[in-house]
Amino acid sequence: MQKVVSVNGFLAGLPRIVQKKIWKVSDANGTVVQYVSATDNRKSTAQTYINNKYPGKVLTLTFSHFKGLITIR
Repeated sequence: MQKVVSVNGFLAGLPRIVQKKIWKVSDANGTVVQYVSATDNRKSTAQTYINNKYPGKVLTLTFSHFKGLITIR
């Protein structure tokens, strides 16, 4: 007997393709320090990375753009 797969089950099993989010890192004067992204596409992860990279500095992240495609399985 053949295994029956529904269309929704098949589509849910495919890897999802999403765009990577890029944030602009700026200091208190509004000067751009760098751009940053996160492996899990979350702003909180990117903020933690920036806080560890520049300890003692107040830097803000603002969404800049999407770049490329990443696959999430």
